[in-house]
Amino acid sequence: MRFKQFVFLCFFCAAAAVFADDNSKPVALSETPAAVQKAINARIGGGTLGEIDVTAEDGENVYDVSLTATNGDARDFSVADDGTLLSVEVELAETPVAVRNTIRSLALGWELEGIDKNLDDTEISYDFEVTKDGQEKDFTIGDDGTLWSEEITLSKAPVMVQKTIQARMGAGKLTEIDEMFDDDGITYDVEVTANSGEEQSFTVSTNGAVVSEEVTLEKTTPGAQRTIKNRIGDGTILRIDKSLLEREDGVLPYEVQGRKDGKPFDFSVGPRGRFLGMDD
Repeated sequence: MRFKQFVFLCFFCAAAAVFADDNSKPVALSETPAAVQKAINARIGGGTLGEIDVTAEDGENVYDVSLTATNGDARDFSVADDGTLLSVEVELAETPVAVRNTIRSLALGWELEGIDKNLDDTEISYDFEVTKDGQEKDFTIGDDGTLWSEEITLSKAPVMVQKTIQARMGAGKLTEIDEMFDDDGITYDVEVTANSGEEQSFTVSTNGAVVSEEVTLEKTTPGAQRTIKNRIGDGTILRIDKSLLEREDGVLPYEVQGRKDGKPFDFSVGPRGRFLGMDD
């Protein structure tokens, strides 16, 4: 299971302050949790701390931090509630050769706006944005240069995908579509805001079928809730997706993305609470 890079989740979900979400708000260092203060102070070194913006994302607060290094370079980074370093801003020259080549290819004719190196998943990835004539395109690529996802408009999705999105969205508002490229094929991660204001996230296959949808812990079955709580313990649940098509060990599982002891903690649970295993 590969979760959308919030790692997984909109462009620069764990991004630097320069790309901060509209719902973010500035905070002082002293107003952040002790673990966040420790992580920020460790990265500042002899540099100068700039603004700190906090945004509520996927069940936790993310702190986007601006830093000016001793050499004058602006280097932004983001930290989770528990002090986990989520992402750091990097220069093109600091990325692996394969990543550099992919970025140059995808950015050809466009202006590269910024690159974030994501550190909070089992695999390192890079988010970047390019712009031209008022347009922008956002991408996520793996450490080997493989394209993982590209943000697209509704009109660029297959017709059947468009119909499914429009049907589920109703009178609501489309927030984002990411075309996901995986070994098993292409899918579309969709985020919409319902007319009621509720945010919804789901995944659609190329034929228009809804593969999975994001749910809260409270909307899982009682058995699944117990297992999820027991497994995550004092960790953080970042996202739960209910599979609607793909079975695991004969059942439609809940796929849980979490973090525990500063490391990814992803696993699957059956509707009756059977633990189906950890994700690689």
